[in-house]
Amino acid sequence: MQQINMPHSRPGSPSQFEGNQQSPGESGSKGAGSRDGYGSQDSEEVRQVGLVLQQPLAIGYLVSTAPTGRMPDWFWSSCPHMENVCPVFLRTALHLHSPTILQNTDDPLQQNQSSTEHPLDSNITADVLRYVLEGYNLLSWLAMDSNTHDRLSCLPIHVQVLMQLYHMTAALA
Repeated sequence: MQQINMPHSRPGSPSQFEGNQQSPGESGSKGAGSRDGYGSQDSEEVRQVGLVLQQPLAIGYLVSTAPTGRMPDWFWSSCPHMENVCPVFLRTALHLHSPTILQNTDDPLQQNQSSTEHPLDSNITADVLRYVLEGYNLLSWLAMDSNTHDRLSCLPIHVQVLMQLYHMTAALA
């Protein structure tokens, strides 16, 4: 299939779905792809397809003076020289954010809530990623060294527990 570069597209990136001006969810005629039986297309599904194609939505770095702790060998396989470096730089990517999941407009408690939005509901993906990384930093303080009163790891507590389980099962195998 021939790729047509649009004026604002980068070389090598798909431009308007490889020359076709329609999204993958659309068919040639409007209404032919109807899913609700009334001749209208499910536009929410088309938007979701667009979001999936534009991944990651945001990229950031977790920078910490606390060590990562014991990680699997494969974790450092692409850059083994960074394993014992301080400060730690961990690249983080935000993928698919779908605000429509678990929203029920019939819920009377949800209708009475204030109009303030939660940071995870923001349309600005950098704000969402910032909120997640700040939460990771706070969760990393739940495992502290009793002698130094510093964090054992820069990773959140749930990731530290997963690493402990990983090493335990690796030792048993």
